[in-house]
Amino acid sequence: MFQIALYTSLILSTAGLLFQVYRFKKKGSLWVPKLKLNLDLKPALFNTIFQSRLFRASKTRWAVHFLVFSGFIYLVFFHALDELTVFNLFQYYQPTLDPFQFLRNFAGFLVLVGCIGFLFRRSFNTRINQDNKIKYKGIFSIILILLVITSGFMLETIKIISEPAFLEMVEDYSDLDEETGLDNLKIYWKTHYQVSFKKDLLITEDTLERGRLLNNDYCLDCHSKIKSAFVSNAFAMHLGKPANFLNHYRADNWLYPIHYLLSFLMLVCLPFSRFFHMLLIPFASARHKVTDKYFQKKAVFIHPATLAACTNCGICSEVCSVYPNFLITRNKQILPHSKIESARKIIFTAHLKPEELNQLQLGNDDCTMCNNCTDICPSGIDLQGLWKTLPQTLQKMGYPDNYTFVKDKALQEWGNKESEKEQATGAHELTENLTGRVYSFENCVQCTICTNVCPVVAYGGNDNDMTPQQIMNLLRLGKKQTAAGTRMVWNCLTCYLCQEHCPSEIKVADIIIELRNISNQAADRLKIMNAADKANKL
Repeated sequence: MFQIALYTSLILSTAGLLFQVYRFKKKGSLWVPKLKLNLDLKPALFNTIFQSRLFRASKTRWAVHFLVFSGFIYLVFFHALDELTVFNLFQYYQPTLDPFQFLRNFAGFLVLVGCIGFLFRRSFNTRINQDNKIKYKGIFSIILILLVITSGFMLETIKIISEPAFLEMVEDYSDLDEETGLDNLKIYWKTHYQVSFKKDLLITEDTLERGRLLNNDYCLDCHSKIKSAFVSNAFAMHLGKPANFLNHYRADNWLYPIHYLLSFLMLVCLPFSRFFHMLLIPFASARHKVTDKYFQKKAVFIHPATLAACTNCGICSEVCSVYPNFLITRNKQILPHSKIESARKIIFTAHLKPEELNQLQLGNDDCTMCNNCTDICPSGIDLQGLWKTLPQTLQKMGYPDNYTFVKDKALQEWGNKESEKEQATGAHELTENLTGRVYSFENCVQCTICTNVCPVVAYGGNDNDMTPQQIMNLLRLGKKQTAAGTRMVWNCLTCYLCQEHCPSEIKVADIIIELRNISNQAADRLKIMNAADKANKL
């Protein structure tokens, strides 16, 4: 039965892994001409075994994860796979001998402490903008691990107190009976091994000594003192009256398949749960990070498997340099961990509403490419590559950045549309210190000095449309919205040469910066309304 269950779980797990590989390959990437993986195994090795990046990001989280990881890996290789590992390494190996008995309990204890720490930390909303969907991710995997470890401890506890299991060992490995001192051995095992016997036994110093000698002759080679199994022994000591009930119904016989079936279930769930991160994180950590050289050659791409390695820890959002923007706009798509979640939906399900796509574009547009999130990501995900490729993907989906959105509209169309939206919504620019006051630009004499010193005019080519003095003239004509939509406003390098050389001392560069802010706010409003219109049509 167990062999059939094992082979079935292995087949299902392998099929799941192949399906995930096929899905990653089919989904391709957000933007990639050719898939070419450049892997570095050294960081993958360190980040997998020692979780070095998580240690650097958060010592508390590292402690919780490392307890679970290290204890669980030991149990897999030196307990579950003992016939393939320790039996071949140690000729004297027995699961009931030390140090193996102690190490098994110690590893299980580490996993229990780590799982409890994980659940305790998750019970508090300590992460930035943590919604319930993210908060409860990974809970199933942790609960399943807890069930496996707990059932393992309970199985060992039941076997410790089991009189039927004791009598089976006596029958298999000795010729003792009531006449040859079996009761003495029972007394010794009741006292030192916590076995619960139904029959009352008279315990004296003499019977204990005889039992000790029999134990040395028949049992000591395979059974160390049970105190080393400190977790199971503690449970056995406090079972009390239920022990006889459990022995009567052979609880060890029905707890044994439960423990193994839970382990097989964990194997089946490997490709579809947080357990899969044991494979995804090494892959993400091994990926070479994006550089400007790769990006200029259009060799940058985001592999779906690296995004799937995200554990939703939220550490990236804690170090985000534009987090203050989120406090003002409350657009959660500014936060890196929210953008990752949205990008995964785009890749794997494409279930994002128009307003969500628009918010994602606005949030990603706020990114300063400071690299803080990539540097600290415990999973080793190249987040900088994601932020650089998202604009192209969103533009193809009809959600361009503000520069592209403004540039693709004729100046007259831009001015008219923005004026209509402003009148309809009552929206006004937040910043009009200069463009809202005529005296800021009315003294412009159109001398073109600002244009002559402007590097954008000199080297901008076809990417530019107007000159600084033409923008000043638009403002004098009351065409502020049209001025805000010019490419010059967006292409300005803010070198301040125009402002420094202006004979009328007009703050040309400051006015252009203010116009860019006005244009940015106007584009945001228009795109939000366009997204709402699309949502209403769906």
